[in-house]
Amino acid sequence: MRRLTHLCCSFLIALSLLSVPAYATDPPKVERLSESGPPPDKLVIGQAEWIAVPSIDTVFRARIDTGATTTSIFATEVEIFERDGKDWVRFVIQNTDPKAEIPMEAPVARIVPIKKRGVEGHTRRPAVEMDLVMGDATRKVEVNLADRTGFEFPLLIGRDFLRGLAVVDVTMKYTQKTPGAPEDNDDKDD
Repeated sequence: MRRLTHLCCSFLIALSLLSVPAYATDPPKVERLSESGPPPDKLVIGQAEWIAVPSIDTVFRARIDTGATTTSIFATEVEIFERDGKDWVRFVIQNTDPKAEIPMEAPVARIVPIKKRGVEGHTRRPAVEMDLVMGDATRKVEVNLADRTGFEFPLLIGRDFLRGLAVVDVTMKYTQKTPGAPEDNDDKDD
């Protein structure tokens, strides 16, 4: 009986393989953005954009980084403390003007493990929720607090902000009219 069952199964498998074509009759077409334009529901943004943070009434020059999972802001003097049984963080936001330091306190949304290229292990950074504005788009994202000393841009926009919102054209910059941004959007050569 076992042999008959095995033989029937082998026959059914062979029959099903014969009924499937060996190649696709209509392979999928690859559509490139340059051929069709951007998706109709997405913004086309550049490699750098102005991003407003309404809670602190400040606009930042931001690097758009599709390789970064999360968004990072230039913060120093980062100190985690407890308030009402919850983790909070005290920090100072830095922008391009070193005299314009903005002290803040916020609840810790989570601790983000950051992997640096070429370095073993992870760095752990606190992240806080912030509303970020680019052009007409506003998104609440978890922003990790990073010492960005030596970096040209005090704000790095990652995929958490970009997902479902925008496609990036690296040949462009400062494409969005963000409230509070300078009129001369191409004020610096990046």
